[in-house]
Amino acid sequence: MKVLIVINSLGSGGAERSTEVLCDYLNKKGVTFEVLCLDRREIGVQNRMIARGYTINFIPKGNFIAQSNFIANWIRHGDFTIVHSILFRANLRTRFAKIKTEFVHLESLVNTTYSRERLLDKRVNQSALRFYKFLDKITAARFVDHFHSITETVKKHYGCELGLDYEKISVIPRGRKPLISCYGDKQKLPIKPLQLINVGRHEFQKGQIYLLKACKELKEEGKNIHLKIFGRDGAATAEMKQYIQENDLKAIVSLEGFKSNIPEYLLKSHLFIFPSLYEGLGGALIEAQSAGLPIACNDIAVLHEVVKEDVNSRFFNVHDVNSIKESILFFLENPDNLDKYGKASLLNYQRKFDEEINNERLYRLYQNIC
Repeated sequence: MKVLIVINSLGSGGAERSTEVLCDYLNKKGVTFEVLCLDRREIGVQNRMIARGYTINFIPKGNFIAQSNFIANWIRHGDFTIVHSILFRANLRTRFAKIKTEFVHLESLVNTTYSRERLLDKRVNQSALRFYKFLDKITAARFVDHFHSITETVKKHYGCELGLDYEKISVIPRGRKPLISCYGDKQKLPIKPLQLINVGRHEFQKGQIYLLKACKELKEEGKNIHLKIFGRDGAATAEMKQYIQENDLKAIVSLEGFKSNIPEYLLKSHLFIFPSLYEGLGGALIEAQSAGLPIACNDIAVLHEVVKEDVNSRFFNVHDVNSIKESILFFLENPDNLDKYGKASLLNYQRKFDEEINNERLYRLYQNIC
C-alpha cells in the first residue's frame, strides 16, 4: 500500500495534529506514504514531521486550476493506492484532480462547516459560504469515493446539508497518545488557585471571548482562579487582548500562544474548559481526557460524543455567562469533583480514543475501499 495525504498545511490545528498521529502510525506499520501541503507553517507539526524524515512536499502557489493539475500530476506519477484529503481547500483541489486522472479518493470530514452558529460570525462572507456550499455539494457527490467522518454528528451534518449518502461515510474518531497510564500517576496540585486551561486558535468558532467574560465576573466575586489559553493568534486575538486589558484580567488570564509542549501544561492544570460554538470533534478534549482532566464545555451535540455529561464533564450554555460560571464553581467549590471527574475522563479516553485502536480502524478502511 502507498498512501498520499493532501492537506491544507501541517499547522497547529486538530486535523493537523491528527495527521501527524496517523503518519506516526503508518510509519510504525511500515506503510509507504507521502504528504502534499498547500501551505507552509512554521508554527505547528510541520517541522516536527520533517525532522522525523517523512516525505512532505509543497504544492506551488498558483490559482485553483493550476494547483488541482499539480495534484493530478503528482498522483499520476506516484502510483498511489489511495489518496486521502483533509480540510476544505485540499479536498476541493483533490476532487478536481479527478478530472485529469483516476484514483481512489478518501476524504475526511472534520467539522460542522455549515453550522447555524457559523452564520453569527461577522467575519464570514455569507454569500461566499453559500457558493462554496453549492460547489461542495456538487463535487462531493461526483468525485469522492468514500468519506471518513470523525463523529456521528459530523456525518449527520453532511448528510443533511449536502445530501451525502450515509452508506459512503465511515465514522472513526481521532486518537491521541495517553499522557498518563493510570490516574494515580498524576501529580497532586494545590487546590487554589483553580488552574483552568483552554487550547484552541483564537477564532470566533472557539468562543474564548465568552470564557473571558465569565472570568471577569468570577474575579469580581473574589474567586481564586487562573486561566491559561494556548493557541496561535487568529481573527479573535485583538478582541481578546483588548477585553483582558480593559477589564484588568492580566493577573488571572494569560494568552500563552502556540506551544509544542501542551501535555506538560495539561498535567499542571485542574480543569479543561472548552467554549467552542461548533466543532467536528474537539481533538483538544481528547488529549485533556488522556491527562485525566475533568471537563467543562459548551453544550453542543458533537461534544456529547466526546465526553459524558455529569460523569466526566459539566456542560454549559456558552451564551449564558452564569452557566459558564456555574460549571467552574462546581469544581472550585467542590474539590472532590476534580478527582471524581478526572478519573472518569481517563477511563473515557481509554475506552474510546486510544490512538492505536482508532488508527488501526482507519488503516482497515484504507484496505476496504482500495
